[in-house]
Amino acid sequence: MLIILGKSPFVGDYASILDMALRAVQKGEKVGVMHIHDSCAALTSAEYSKRLVDAGLDAYALKADCEARGLLKKIKKGVKIVDYKDWVRLVMDEYHRIVSWI
Repeated sequence: MLIILGKSPFVGDYASILDMALRAVQKGEKVGVMHIHDSCAALTSAEYSKRLVDAGLDAYALKADCEARGLLKKIKKGVKIVDYKDWVRLVMDEYHRIVSWI
């Protein structure tokens, strides 16, 4: 499952989303969390980024959105920075289900 987040961490219910993702991981499902738009700001938090990685989730950030917000150099370790071509590959080849939270 690839969860696509687009809302700011200051207005979205990230706790519920992460709980859903963790339940899927516990069931053996491969889960990734793609951050686009304002959700890229969440990846500047070491605590949030570490929680994703420690839980076994693949964390992704769209490079263009990070650059547009001046966040690219602030994204924490363990997060994979992807371009549009990579994002399409993730959707088409890597994950079987898509959950959009935009």
